[in-house]
Amino acid sequence: MGGTAAFVAGNSLLGVVLPLRMEAAGYPVALTGAIMAAYYLGLALGGLRGKRVILRIGHIRAFAVFAALTAAITLAYAYATISHPAAWVLLRIINGFCIAGLTAIIESWLNTKSSNKTRGRVLGFYMLAYYLSMAFGQTLVNLTDVGKPDLFMLASSLIVLSLVPIAMTRLVEPNLSESHALNIKDLYSASPPGIVGAGVAGLIVGSFYALGVVFATRIGLSVSEAALFMSTVVLGGLAFQFPIGVLADRYDRRVVISVTLLAVSITWGLLAGIVASGLPFFVLLSMALWFGGAMSSLYPLCVAETFDRLERRYYVAASGRLLMIYSIGATLGPLFASTLMSIYGPSSFFMFESAVALLYAVFVLVRILQRPSLPVDKREKYTPLPDAAPISMGLDPRIDPDYEGEDGRV
Repeated sequence: MGGTAAFVAGNSLLGVVLPLRMEAAGYPVALTGAIMAAYYLGLALGGLRGKRVILRIGHIRAFAVFAALTAAITLAYAYATISHPAAWVLLRIINGFCIAGLTAIIESWLNTKSSNKTRGRVLGFYMLAYYLSMAFGQTLVNLTDVGKPDLFMLASSLIVLSLVPIAMTRLVEPNLSESHALNIKDLYSASPPGIVGAGVAGLIVGSFYALGVVFATRIGLSVSEAALFMSTVVLGGLAFQFPIGVLADRYDRRVVISVTLLAVSITWGLLAGIVASGLPFFVLLSMALWFGGAMSSLYPLCVAETFDRLERRYYVAASGRLLMIYSIGATLGPLFASTLMSIYGPSSFFMFESAVALLYAVFVLVRILQRPSLPVDKREKYTPLPDAAPISMGLDPRIDPDYEGEDGRV
């Protein structure tokens, strides 16, 4: 958990500092969106190819390589000699690839130390550490001027510190097993809301974490207020996933998804209309809290809905496909949102998020009419997952080959 907290805090600080630096440098918002989107492209590549690196050199050495590269890249952002946008795009791709590898290693290690009885508690502690570290890292932007290299140095130091608990570990290295194949067509046939929702989750999450702080500064918030705005969204994700999960286990998951997103769409649509006239900061924070909860719940809800419709032997393959769709959405989201913001101004950021949520909610409602819901005893239990980098499913008890679900499936 110590390694997780360190690199997540450092990486989340970097995710706030970079767009603020680009804003200060006068980068067009569309260019900022493209640079930030490159991170999710790297995340997708890391999810697809990072496993090969881990299998080839082992978990400990792979973690050291990924952490060292991430720390070096974090320092490289501070130097004007490589501050060309094309160089930053390349750095962001490598950054995302390394974070994918770090996350996969941490989660597979925790999975090795967990049994079916304890895996849920371990996942809970992991989620708590992940979200709190992410929120904490974003607030560190208040320590000094964004224009100075100090924040890059701090972020790099935090990432390097993640090496300490890993280098001292005595844990055996996990075995990354293979799984049954599953193509996109079959996955869509099993659960259209699940696979489409994974892409929608990527669009919403990717665009927000890439451009949320840009939006905040462009509507007049200070750096400290923008950081608090971002942290509030993260904490909303931590606070709301569990109550939303309880509802998803009791009622049709598709209904929970559609109602949640309809509420978000209406809230953000109204906010987009009044943001130009000024809005009390506490009102913005309260909306951010709710938005964070709904946004962070969407991907795990889609995973749960998909798993409900599949045999257990396909769970690992399905999680990989869903991650791929999520990463594509997260790469495209900042590109679309930044283009709209460059043309129509900052309020269009809310409109983009609202429109995506509304269209998907309508799609899910149509699917509800076309296909009956599953009985409660035929569903898997909802499991919360981190939304900013849902790389590895290693801690999810549902994909364990010896796990027996609520309906007795093995």
